[in-house]
Amino acid sequence: MRKSNFVGVFGHTALDVIYSSEGFPQPNTTVELKDRVEHFGGTGANLARIASTLGVTTALASHVGSDFPPAFMQALRKSGVDTTDVVKVRGQRTPFIIMISDKEHNQIGFVDQAAVLEQDRLPIRTHTIDSSKFVHVGTGRPSYMLKVAKRAKARKKTVSFDPAQEIHYVYTPASLRAIMEHSDIFFCNTSELARAKSYLNLKEDPELLSYVNMVVNTRGGQGSRILTSDDDLLIGTIQADSVVDTTGAGDGYRAGFYAGLQRALPLEECAWVGAATASFIVEGVGGQAKLPTWDMVQRRAARRKCV
Repeated sequence: MRKSNFVGVFGHTALDVIYSSEGFPQPNTTVELKDRVEHFGGTGANLARIASTLGVTTALASHVGSDFPPAFMQALRKSGVDTTDVVKVRGQRTPFIIMISDKEHNQIGFVDQAAVLEQDRLPIRTHTIDSSKFVHVGTGRPSYMLKVAKRAKARKKTVSFDPAQEIHYVYTPASLRAIMEHSDIFFCNTSELARAKSYLNLKEDPELLSYVNMVVNTRGGQGSRILTSDDDLLIGTIQADSVVDTTGAGDGYRAGFYAGLQRALPLEECAWVGAATASFIVEGVGGQAKLPTWDMVQRRAARRKCV
């Protein structure tokens, strides 16, 4: 157990079952799946493991099942992740996700929340909050994550809210607003940004700054955008050697962003580090297959393409 971490990550630790297909089926039709692979995954574990590999002191808080593979825990610890708050829930399964990618690298997913569904009755894990400078509030039950955000703010931590795709099917306008009111940074992709504005009855992106101090918006092939009261930064992309699978690309970006913050880089440089990190993640299948070092990311950041 480390006494201090730069970032404490709350989110899923899951098993990813990934398939590829030529395309997605219409309702009541069938398509062929191929190239099944199983990987360690989950938004929380991806972010924590990538960040730790980049030299960020990182803690992970997750609920897993009694079937949690020992090799997964070993991999997290080998990467340097503080796993004090990775907790097995007796009698429950480890969450797993079935992801299907088409030939254009679009994805659809099916999530079995398993042990995470028990969060509503479980006490929050405090070590990851209390030991960290930044608390990354990711995927999980909204009521649980609100408690995490409240404790973090009470202890003067910087709270990053990153509901990911769960914003579309787990959150309500009320639950989203409650956590936004206790957050400093909002991470989102383009569709998640639109959903947040819809839930909060906002029309323009800058209106989100009435809730948070910074919006970090990843935009796929269009790069990313950092929005604060002082700046509106548009960041380009970093070319990968090849795009094999986009699972975990967003987690890679976030890990790189924190790696830049820990090194006190300007926000624009943090975003470029995020883009460079994500470019490595898409070169392997799953979010933890190709973990870059800080030196690797620094070299690749020189490939930047401005917008």
